[in-house]
Amino acid sequence: MAVAVADISGPAGSRAQQQVKSAVMHVLIVLYFVVAVFPFAWIVGMSLKQPADVIADPPVIFFAPTAENYESVLLGKRAERGEQARTDIPRAFRNSVVIALASVAVAMLVGNLGAFALAKLKLPAREWAAFFFLSFRFAPALAFIIPTFVVYRTLGLYNTHLGLIIMNQLIAIPLIVWTMRSYYEGISHELFESAWIDGADIWETIRSIALPLPSPGIAATAILSLIACWNNFTFPLLLGARETQTITLATITFISYEQVLWGQMAAAAVVTIVPELILGVLVMGYIVRGLTYGAVKE
Repeated sequence: MAVAVADISGPAGSRAQQQVKSAVMHVLIVLYFVVAVFPFAWIVGMSLKQPADVIADPPVIFFAPTAENYESVLLGKRAERGEQARTDIPRAFRNSVVIALASVAVAMLVGNLGAFALAKLKLPAREWAAFFFLSFRFAPALAFIIPTFVVYRTLGLYNTHLGLIIMNQLIAIPLIVWTMRSYYEGISHELFESAWIDGADIWETIRSIALPLPSPGIAATAILSLIACWNNFTFPLLLGARETQTITLATITFISYEQVLWGQMAAAAVVTIVPELILGVLVMGYIVRGLTYGAVKE
């Protein structure tokens, strides 16, 4: 009996336990993947269905796909059934591109300078300043959107691209400051001291050391900030109108008092999501390198 117990607890038993753990882990990963992908797959399927198939009960799994919803959303083409997109998706897409890219460009400049200052400069009340940036993420948007609306109407920023770009800084800058601060803190301070001894000023130090070294982190942070600005819904809803309508806001305009254009709304949702997926796939290596930067110490 003692020998049998020893055999079970030996190398063979340890390998069996590892195999069981590995199998359980793979099953959990597959389940997570199915749960994560299922909503997107369902929306894609809905965007390819006829109206009768969309509302069928029980749901129709096998159907003849149609591109009418995408033609109506992207080209404004009226389908044979008489339904048509009620919003200008191409213009909303252009608005999203302009607002998101401009917002991230401004936020990356301001946020990286702030993160570098908080990480490497001996500033008074440095931690309080860092907490100040983070506090913008604490307050719900509806807490300050009404006074912002009044200010925007007074200054003429309501329903303008500039107004939405300014508001998006509340989303992007705190994310960039708190993410990039850790990257800058991971850079050896001796590198900066050597540059300063050689006569480099603060701007030359940033350009030659602070920006090249954590470039994977900068790329990953820029991508995450772009996705956050792209997906924002509250600011375009309350501080914009038709002229500055973004793609995320335009998606819900297929819901009206008379009916819900499920197929067209699903097609618009796919159009909204696909650019983010393509961007994520193209820069996945930068995201992984950026999120793991500094995780392994020499």
